[in-house]
Amino acid sequence: MHEIVLVNETHLGVPPHEAFGMFGRSGGPSWLFSARFEHAEPGAAAGVDIPLPFAAPGGETTVRGTARIVEVRPYRRIVLQHETPWTGRITITFAREPGGTRVRTVTELDQEALGWMTGGTGRAVPDGEGPADATCVALLTSMSGSAGLFGRAAANCAALAAEEINAEGGIGGRPVRIEVIDDRTHAATGLARLRELDQRRGLAAVVGVHSSATFDAVSRYARESGLLYLYTAANEGSRVQDGTLFRLGESVADQLAQAVPALMRESGGRAWYLIGNDYSWPRAVSTQGRRIAEHHGGHVVGERLVRLGESAFDDVLEDIEASGADLVLSSLVGWSSIDFERRFHAAGLRRRIRTLAPLLEESTREHLGAAGSGVWSCLPYFSALDTAENADFLRRYRATFGPWAPSPSALTESAYEGLRLFARAARKAGSPRGGEVSRALHGLTLAGPRGRVSVGADGRLRQSMYLAEATATGFAIRGQLPSGTA
Repeated sequence: MHEIVLVNETHLGVPPHEAFGMFGRSGGPSWLFSARFEHAEPGAAAGVDIPLPFAAPGGETTVRGTARIVEVRPYRRIVLQHETPWTGRITITFAREPGGTRVRTVTELDQEALGWMTGGTGRAVPDGEGPADATCVALLTSMSGSAGLFGRAAANCAALAAEEINAEGGIGGRPVRIEVIDDRTHAATGLARLRELDQRRGLAAVVGVHSSATFDAVSRYARESGLLYLYTAANEGSRVQDGTLFRLGESVADQLAQAVPALMRESGGRAWYLIGNDYSWPRAVSTQGRRIAEHHGGHVVGERLVRLGESAFDDVLEDIEASGADLVLSSLVGWSSIDFERRFHAAGLRRRIRTLAPLLEESTREHLGAAGSGVWSCLPYFSALDTAENADFLRRYRATFGPWAPSPSALTESAYEGLRLFARAARKAGSPRGGEVSRALHGLTLAGPRGRVSVGADGRLRQSMYLAEATATGFAIRGQLPSGTA
């Protein structure tokens, strides 16, 4: 049920076909005309800057979100469906009137939007309060901020896992209930919201799909409280298990050990430029990338770290061009990655400089379209994997969330794998709590969408890695690295 409806009308002194064509172009007369997408067609991913009806607790008056174009009637009507930071609907109509066009925008926001604006902590998936004896598990992810474009797919994958776990009888006969926490791509916010929800609900576990910065902030609380914490996103790889904390995601070494020399062989390039956001994971990518490149006869000709969320890259592109680089290693995240790759492509640099972006996955690529073509990535899952297990997973995903839901990726599908591993370990332990589940995780195997994965005695998740090249419409798998050898 929608709780807020915002209506805005404006007059443009141009005919409807020109007004319609302004949608998605920068420099337009209203916030909707600053929407960013490649083509105005059903299914296209769009980034939108959403004005808030009142300032949020953090002082925000606008928020960058993601949406999907679901209906287009040329020169008459466009409909978008919100994905992040909440769900909702935007309907834009274009009507001829004397002297130009009347543009009417109706924005429908739901309870998630109210919670976001008022600083609410968590949201249940699926909706509803659920039984009092449910096993409560948090998904800590980013539904807003610079990494917010991953959030909806992560929440969907977690919801699908919970649905399947509950269909199997839950854990010890008790259903699993998922609470989604939005860290807003801000470490302190993630810590505060996780602590508050744990103290209010008594969490059995948390699955983390967020930045390493948030992990660094919340890990101490999780250790001290004994909270089982399964961090399933890509990470630096240091200390895989620490008590009830597990870094199950792929490490930087897993991603780069063979991807860096493979791109050097493919392109014949040797001169690398390193660009990333300024926090722990990109710094580890740059350090490891330099070491691996030099080991294989390459060298680094330039390096730059920019703030998380950075969108201005003109000086960086000038520096790359002047450096003589023929290869780029990008550890930019979220919207920074999108803004950089769009400008890199528009500047014509893609024609002579190859790029390896180890966190380029489906959510990011969808917002790039043709601008991302030719970029390489190395991850343990792509939705393009041609296996029966993945085909079945995608069929269930689309049946549950619809044809326009954002595609699962290595980042977001990891929430599904993490919850399935948690449920299996809790059943093995006979308890969903802390230390028992930690011990039961060791030796577990799971055949899932990304293939067979197993948790070693050291807490490390052993899984295959795939090299892939982005195209205008998806990823082309270029090779598979054997499990456990990266």
